[in-house]
Amino acid sequence: MPARSFKMGPGTLTLGATGTLIDISCQITSAVLKPDKDKEDDLRTLCGDVVPGEITYTWTLNATIVQDLSTGGINEWSLTHAGEQQPFKFVPNTVLDKGFQGIITVDPLSIGGEVKTRPTAEVEWSLVGQPVPFDPTPTP
Repeated sequence: MPARSFKMGPGTLTLGATGTLIDISCQITSAVLKPDKDKEDDLRTLCGDVVPGEITYTWTLNATIVQDLSTGGINEWSLTHAGEQQPFKFVPNTVLDKGFQGIITVDPLSIGGEVKTRPTAEVEWSLVGQPVPFDPTPTP
């Protein structure tokens, strides 16, 4: 099988439900859906058998976001929805026509930064469950 790769962007990242959707694609400088693996220790028995430890995965949506203090911007949205579970859709590259969706728990963004810079905020939003692949452009 030949090597395959993709370039990050242009893509999209939207947050919230239909009707209250916020598109923060142009505020994103980095976005990653990141799994974290937790494996229990194996259990060894007297006869030499091994009962494998259970494996669980938790997911986060990690992003670097250019802060936006405007009314309805991402900073205000994250404050308004802090602690809530909100849907998201993430498409790393629109040409590939493959996206991932799920539910995040919203944490508010930091506000401000160094003088004479364009401040960004680093977020790590926990997912409820795992992301689900979807095709952004449904076939007719």
